[in-house]
Amino acid sequence: MRGFLGDAFTLDGKEGGLNMSKMLEHIKKEKPKMNILLMGATGVGKSSLINALFGKEIAKAGVGKPITQHLEKYIDEQKGLILWDTKGIEDKDYHDTMQSIKKEMEDSFKTLDEKEAIDVAYLCVKETSSRVQERERESY
Repeated sequence: MRGFLGDAFTLDGKEGGLNMSKMLEHIKKEKPKMNILLMGATGVGKSSLINALFGKEIAKAGVGKPITQHLEKYIDEQKGLILWDTKGIEDKDYHDTMQSIKKEMEDSFKTLDEKEAIDVAYLCVKETSSRVQERERESY
């Protein structure tokens, strides 16, 4: 953690406190953009999540219908946020979909430098689902 954040941050120079604004400033300087990959089944709300985070409708949402067919990139420069929306992962074509997502990611990222690489993958699961499906576990 120290390697990521650098030296300790204190609040008003007091020991043990945390100066959040100084910490956020440092993180933004070191990592100005956060790249997040969104994965999950069709209809779990990946595109709706993007729209909510960006505060406007930029990703077409289909309310349970498959809309996103390819890897889509959404950028919010002000927030320093890049979201990658994937095609919905379904049981019937799980293997083909995962291979397609993997290939699209590899092709898309060939041109990116290290600072534009995916920082975190977020698996979206339907709120009403009582369990994580096997295909969702295998996605990681």
